[in-house]
Amino acid sequence: MVDVPPDSASEKPKSRKPHALTPAPPAPAWQEEISGLKDVSDSLAVSLWRMLRCVRLWSDTEPGKREGLFNLAGESQESMGYACAEAPQLIEPFGTFAFMRRAPSQASNKQVAEACRQVVEWAESHSLMQTAMHFAEAAAIVAHEAPSLSRYAATMCRRCALYDRSASWYERAYELAVRLRHTNLTASRDESIRALLGYGSLMHFLGRFEEAQKFYQLAAKRARRFKRRSLAAQALHDLLTFSAELGPYDVGLEYAASALDLYSIHAPQIPGLAHDWGFLLVQNRFYTHSVPVLKLAASLVPAPGLQALFWGTLARAAAGAGRVDLAGEAKHKAFSRIQLFDEYAPAVLIHLTEATRALGQWDEARSLAELAVQSARERQVIEPERIALDLVEQVKNHVVPPREEQPPESTRIELLNRRMLARLRQWKAPGSSAPEAPPKAPQDRS
Repeated sequence: MVDVPPDSASEKPKSRKPHALTPAPPAPAWQEEISGLKDVSDSLAVSLWRMLRCVRLWSDTEPGKREGLFNLAGESQESMGYACAEAPQLIEPFGTFAFMRRAPSQASNKQVAEACRQVVEWAESHSLMQTAMHFAEAAAIVAHEAPSLSRYAATMCRRCALYDRSASWYERAYELAVRLRHTNLTASRDESIRALLGYGSLMHFLGRFEEAQKFYQLAAKRARRFKRRSLAAQALHDLLTFSAELGPYDVGLEYAASALDLYSIHAPQIPGLAHDWGFLLVQNRFYTHSVPVLKLAASLVPAPGLQALFWGTLARAAAGAGRVDLAGEAKHKAFSRIQLFDEYAPAVLIHLTEATRALGQWDEARSLAELAVQSARERQVIEPERIALDLVEQVKNHVVPPREEQPPESTRIELLNRRMLARLRQWKAPGSSAPEAPPKAPQDRS
């Protein structure tokens, strides 16, 4: 990805050939799409897969040739009815898909892309990441000039461990944002910053730390320059997560405090910021100070996949602080969630390994460490695999983890903790509602 500031050029269109866009990744085979719906109940999976296939066919067909594209003769609406009954949140997008099939020449790209985006939101809220990824890519293909949807597809691919696809989508999102500079400078600036942040997150996740830091800092600099408060908060938040892993601690504290200043009171990122601040404390072995923030954040985060991560971090913190009962409770909650929602499994299993060895539970710690290695390899993440392999050796040799440290400036930590806890108590999850159409239960293999 090349950093070409969208604002550096004149706002007047130039009579030059635009740079070629990074192409969208090729569509997956239909077998991969079916596999991606394996965690959705059968009737819902059938309807979603049929709609996904229809969207791809509709998008691949020239607008002037779409009339009569779909054969509706003898089609039963029964399965669609069951699907809507299971997931009322999907009634609106299914309605749009039905209209697209009945009148393919009248449906617009905007309508179809929005319907796909609604499915992504529903799937993500239930931690059905494969489903979310397929519909996010479909939305980006339909609305092929929208940088926000290419970026959304990139994020979902990253979360599904499809890193090459993710990189392509992030590069495409950035290039689309740059193209907007002559027609919508505000959107161009915002989306280019978001693409830089996303690409930085991908590099960070892959252990390419120098590249990650470069893109985080580029995004932060641009966000401050253009007075994008929320985007500046996200950039500082990303730099906090970077500091939590690589240090130094005092710089991470400043990033955390600055991000909290900039985020709005109900920003969706607040529980994540609190968790990442707690993780910074855990990494520096300030366990007792981290527990209150991690405990409250874990009780508030709505997504099951993130719940697993938050409870895992809390288990490690509680064990380090000598709070055995809390550590056991958090371990159980984290492990039970990654059985169904494994997006953060390598990190969760590393935390649980650290918790169990801190409690002297060596046999369990060894099993967890080996699971962490396996999970990291499956998801092709280098740094977590390295950490997990090191843990396997330490557990085999019964190496006791270092004891809790006392921070040199505990007053600064206590002050930021109070601010984090106050913000968490004020926070409300966006669009809070009872979950609908949960994933099907795993089969009993006993």
